[in-house]
Amino acid sequence: MKNLTRTKIEGFAKDLGFDLVGFSPARLAPEYLEVYERWLSEGLNADMDYMQKIEARRDLNKVLPGAKTVIVLAMNYYHDQEPLKENEGRIARYAYGRDYHKIIGKKLKQLEDFIDAPTKSYVDTGPILERAFAEQAGLGTLGKNGCLITQPYGSWVFLCEIITTLDLAEEPQPRKDLCGSCTRCIDACPARAIIAPGVVDARRCLSYLTIEHKGEIPPTLKKKITETKRIFGCDICQEVCPHNCRQVVHEHKDLRDPCIAGDAINRKDFSSLKDDQEFLKTYAGSPLMRPKREGIKRNLST
Repeated sequence: MKNLTRTKIEGFAKDLGFDLVGFSPARLAPEYLEVYERWLSEGLNADMDYMQKIEARRDLNKVLPGAKTVIVLAMNYYHDQEPLKENEGRIARYAYGRDYHKIIGKKLKQLEDFIDAPTKSYVDTGPILERAFAEQAGLGTLGKNGCLITQPYGSWVFLCEIITTLDLAEEPQPRKDLCGSCTRCIDACPARAIIAPGVVDARRCLSYLTIEHKGEIPPTLKKKITETKRIFGCDICQEVCPHNCRQVVHEHKDLRDPCIAGDAINRKDFSSLKDDQEFLKTYAGSPLMRPKREGIKRNLST
């Protein structure tokens, strides 16, 4: 096994293209789990039943025996968007090109090989409270919209993590308050989904409704999609955040090329896709595969 230090791992990770690297103990402070369990008990996860895998979230030894450290990594994905043209619907910034799960997953595998110790990695998919670990690792601070706010990039970051048996973490620093009395994200949410500081009701969130939700969307919320033209995801609570005024356009070529979905969908162009095969040919490899053709069609018809 290599004689690895945090400095060596951070250096290799940044060579791979990660912008931020932090190290957290593999145990969370109790308040994070308390907040999460209360969120579940109130049904705020909507029908995302996979989020109820609470035992692994309580104890990472259930996914990696002997877990001691969570290496948390972030990649900036911000880019400017042109104003919408007539008959277009907006796509969230993160979905511009190839699915980030695939891009980042390959980089994590390279980093795991470099570490050469027992590891388990996740890219926004596993039973781990990644934003809580990111805060404990010192990457940023949780804002009132539930997003992690980082110093260099605001909240425009992809998060991922590697759990390892190596003992690399320092004790977490005290939590900070970056929001103060600001309520811009709460006030700007078109569906009033941020029901308390840091608490998002997924049942009302346009991101959830346009991506994860199956079936019809309630009429009052369909109206919000029509008004905002957010037909895949929603960036509004991030766009109004004062910490995102220092936008740094990312330089990651693999997040930019190829452009698959881009920043918008033209309704007429989409309606010309006659079947699922044409949809697949157009959007294969994109996050838009998640709601499939019927989901996007539903969102565009609101």
